[in-house]
Amino acid sequence: MEENDSTKPVFDFFDFQPKTCSFSIIGIGGGAGRIVEKMQKYELPDTNLYVFGMNKKEMRELSLAHKYLIGTDGLGSGKDRRLAEAECKKSLPCLKQILADKLVSIFIVCLGGGTGEGCIKHFLQKAVDLKVKVKLVVATLPHSSEGMEKRRNAVKLLGELEKIADGIFVVDYDALPCHTLSELFEEANKRVANIANSFFSLIIKHSLICFDLNDVRSFLGYHSCTKFIDYFTLSGSVDYLKAELKNIRKFLPAKYVSLEDVSNLIFALYYNRKVDDDDNDPVRELLNVFHDCIEMKQESTQIKWTMFDVPTMPTGIFRIDIFTKCN
Repeated sequence: MEENDSTKPVFDFFDFQPKTCSFSIIGIGGGAGRIVEKMQKYELPDTNLYVFGMNKKEMRELSLAHKYLIGTDGLGSGKDRRLAEAECKKSLPCLKQILADKLVSIFIVCLGGGTGEGCIKHFLQKAVDLKVKVKLVVATLPHSSEGMEKRRNAVKLLGELEKIADGIFVVDYDALPCHTLSELFEEANKRVANIANSFFSLIIKHSLICFDLNDVRSFLGYHSCTKFIDYFTLSGSVDYLKAELKNIRKFLPAKYVSLEDVSNLIFALYYNRKVDDDDNDPVRELLNVFHDCIEMKQESTQIKWTMFDVPTMPTGIFRIDIFTKCN
């Protein structure tokens, strides 16, 4: 009988060094490009930021390393969706290189413009063909003042995207409490960036409890027939969060008639572990808030939660991100 060699490892492990980033955020069109540029401040690990546009002047103004011109003249789309769609097909070889071996890709698009509307379906389909595991869209809906036909076309396109994407977030200009157009665009851009950053953080940041990419895929793919995701965030003391979360329903869109309409839910808690773990009372109280929220949920609701350490957060301040899907 052959004796075991204790010096020989049972498994041969290899040093895995990925050649490229596993995640990508892709902005399509001028408005989306400006949003993605601002997302550089988040310094998302293992993530590449890309922008595709048809306006050469706008593209030159962006400080991103990865930016690609759709078409040859660089004069823009002129809000012509068909022109953008035709030119977009020429960019697919480049897109294949960008999406190869990606686990997750988020596509940011401002609907109502020619470039975004003309290209988004082709970009998503290429991600499907290349077997990107998670394909998300964060889209803005044009304001009614821009024309009802433009808005109806954008809503129709969202329905088409739902057949391809794994998840869709929508920022509706009509729903934003702003008084001027400049405020409206600024607030919408901020919300789009926050949504993309917050959802990506679920996947790429180290959770203090067992939570990973497949938890996110389960949230996206099971227990609900819709691809549309709703998001809100709260930040403050434990007492503030406890008071606000007594009625989660008030933070949900009108399509949620009651909590029975929540099919899927993710809680993500952010706090300064080094500071607040020294005093367990606030953390324990916050976990009690979680427990109270879970008690409010319906038996049929799929719920997941996770916690993240944020060393830069001030003492006693916590943030909760909540993602929901509707029955």
